[in-house]
Amino acid sequence: MLELETKEVLNWFRINEMKANDDKSHLFIANSNERTSLQLGCESIYARNSVKLLGINIDKQLNFSEHVLYLCKKGNQKLHALARISRYLSKDKLRILMKTFIESQFNYCPLVWMFHNRTLNNKINRLHERALRLVYRDEIHENMSFQELLDKDGAVSIHDRNLRKLAIEMFKVKNDLSPLPMQDIFREQINSYDLRNNRFWQVPDMKTVAYGTETIRYRGTKTWELLPDDIKCCETLEEFKSKIRKWKPNGCTCRLCLDYVYHYGFI
Repeated sequence: MLELETKEVLNWFRINEMKANDDKSHLFIANSNERTSLQLGCESIYARNSVKLLGINIDKQLNFSEHVLYLCKKGNQKLHALARISRYLSKDKLRILMKTFIESQFNYCPLVWMFHNRTLNNKINRLHERALRLVYRDEIHENMSFQELLDKDGAVSIHDRNLRKLAIEMFKVKNDLSPLPMQDIFREQINSYDLRNNRFWQVPDMKTVAYGTETIRYRGTKTWELLPDDIKCCETLEEFKSKIRKWKPNGCTCRLCLDYVYHYGFI
């Protein structure tokens, strides 16, 4: 079936005077260990464990571990370079470089990879903490927590920042500012009664306790519900972005925000 559909695609290329590049064609089957191949023209393409698409490493388990580890590796390399020259720079310049070359590693397409596991999130937080300690090395005590460092910098964790970006995307969907494929992911809630706690979005039904809850479709609706009314009712995207910079996603129930208690699980 897959080869038949591939032949149709190649035929479409030929009719439209286009040519498929065999060297840049990859076969990727999510959540499968099967060693499968596909005939593309004169080339046999074998299934891979991961592929890179538009700068995002997508692994077959769709947990984005490889991509986040790569981001952390690049961030650590730049942090080491910044540490070597830190003695020659003022705090303000260090802060600018830290945000430009380290925090910015996690700015590209976060809505795709943001719902990874807690181990990877801890790696990101440790990198972020070390960067903040480097910037404020002469003004802090070693026993300051990561949250205290964030407060001193007037910042939030990378995950909280990603939740803000998710809220911005939900505002764009609500106001028809997003592409149609993104708008098709969400459905508006039809309410028979005008109640204060009515939801704007339909929350997808989950057949299990956790499966499907760490997706943009489910988590986007839940993140929107966390927003106060004065932010939800913004009339322009610029106004919404301005207010969302001061918002902290307190009460988020995603697995990266919940506390984990040994023998009990997430609470």
